Amino acid sequence: MEINKNAVYRFYLLFIGFLSLNMEFMMRIKLLFMLIFLLSCAISQAQDLEHISEVKPVEFSGTFTVFGSYYNVNGIEPRRKDFSWYATGNPLLKLYGVEIPFSFTVSEQERSFRQPFNQFCISPTYKWAKAHLGYTNLTWSPFTWSGQTALGAAVELNPGKLRFGLLYGRLNRAVEEDLTSPEVQTPSFKRMGYAFRMGYGTETSHVDLIMLKGKDDENSLNTIPQGTEVLPGENVVAGISSKYKLTQKLFWDADVATSVFTRDVRALPLSGDDASTVNSFNSLIIVNSSTQMYNAYQTEVRYEEKKYKIKAKYRRVDPDFQSMGAYYFQTDVENITLEPSAYLLKNKLKITSSLGRQRDNLMNKKSFTTKRFIGNIGLDYTLSSIFGFNAMYGNYSGEQGKGLKIPNQTTQQSFVSQNMVLMPRLTFVKEKLTHFHSLMVNRQWLTDKNPNTAGITEYKVDNLNYNSSFVFNKIGLTLGASYLLSIFESNLNTTRLNGIGINTSRPFLKNKLISSLSVNGTQQKINHENFADIVNLTFQNTYKLNEHHGLTLLGIYIDNKAKTPTGISFSEYNIDLGYTYTF
Repeated sequence: MEINKNAVYRFYLLFIGFLSLNMEFMMRIKLLFMLIFLLSCAISQAQDLEHISEVKPVEFSGTFTVFGSYYNVNGIEPRRKDFSWYATGNPLLKLYGVEIPFSFTVSEQERSFRQPFNQFCISPTYKWAKAHLGYTNLTWSPFTWSGQTALGAAVELNPGKLRFGLLYGRLNRAVEEDLTSPEVQTPSFKRMGYAFRMGYGTETSHVDLIMLKGKDDENSLNTIPQGTEVLPGENVVAGISSKYKLTQKLFWDADVATSVFTRDVRALPLSGDDASTVNSFNSLIIVNSSTQMYNAYQTEVRYEEKKYKIKAKYRRVDPDFQSMGAYYFQTDVENITLEPSAYLLKNKLKITSSLGRQRDNLMNKKSFTTKRFIGNIGLDYTLSSIFGFNAMYGNYSGEQGKGLKIPNQTTQQSFVSQNMVLMPRLTFVKEKLTHFHSLMVNRQWLTDKNPNTAGITEYKVDNLNYNSSFVFNKIGLTLGASYLLSIFESNLNTTRLNGIGINTSRPFLKNKLISSLSVNGTQQKINHENFADIVNLTFQNTYKLNEHHGLTLLGIYIDNKAKTPTGISFSEYNIDLGYTYTF
């Protein structure tokens, strides 16, 4: 799909201008999209009526699971309730071939979560139309609407190469402050939001324009939080997300977003002398002294051949960039990355690598600027069906440079962190016995280039991990063994872990019952002195009564014996019993 750059630029300006429309017109647009959706569904169903006799009118299937859990501990304070339960379900309803999936989770722990734990969703789909009712978590682009859970309704329409989306719902529920609760509970205002997407193209080559708005209800809390400062905010984000297949081998992806965020809708208004760009958004959002505008960009170019690939990435996110349609961003960061890879020796050898540079302090407002260099290379070599290995080397270095201040040489950060991994593997497949063996050898170490701080920052970690598994094919018996050695060394202390594990599983009663058991023991030493011995035991039994009913029994036991006078010995166990109904 060829795209005229000037046309795209004009389209973006048109989109930004569209954002400045008043809210009444925005509501009319939303209603128009909903009417289009309802009309298109009616037309689609009418076109298929001639085949309706060939389709079952109603079909219902899915699974339902309920679990009860008992917990007990001696020697320390309980880390959870002594009894808890939860139930989950994934029913699927079909009405004349139209799939309407549901999902829900119910638990007595619902009140301990900021977002409700009792969740449900229905997502009926018909041809190119899809609706979402309940808790939805759509992803339209990384900087705008990206996985945020909303309780409400959404539609996605993709007739041909046209791409439309509309969403409205509650992003956060109101959570009152409770200083008497033993569990940490962050208060929050009720937050509502909506988003829409319009674009053209396919999944591999398209351009989408996305806009969202979210706002906190400052009157949704009955009391003013005392222990935590909670501010009612408002946010408008506009972005472009695109993928282009320039040739059969060359691809270009790009994402751009601008976020206008008011952190406190009750803050003082801007003074008349404040000439700010954010004033142009005052028809869409409350603009005051807490309002800021941020930008985020990322782009990627890929060239793909059969024997090799190369990828170049650029990403820049302004300090404090936020979107109410996403949960988290690493901000104040600029990355440039190059990722070549190759497939050699008839694809038996795969080589992957990356080389990148990163820096912060993009607005030059921090005291110091940190620059990082990241490079790694990995090999995956399969010599035969029996033997192969993986190897990896990574190098991560950072250095603190000038910002508003010049770094003090006594405390200036300058380090190199390195990581090496070697993992050989053996696989033997025979008629009666199949066994697998793997070994992982790993060393990580940090070198501090500043001699004034090296004594408290440098460290070295060595890990050795061996795993084996034996499968007796005729009876389905599996036996496994593992060994772990981990040594952490620094100028301050040394920690050593030795662990051994044994596990087994086998089916019984014509594979209706599957039982498994694992036992792990770990010895911990600090500065060459015994610190603790830990035993962990886990057993699980799953029994399939018939094609509809199944039971699960799970038990976990931990015994921690301290070997020092200041240590704490404890034992705890957890037993879960579950029932699953498949229909």
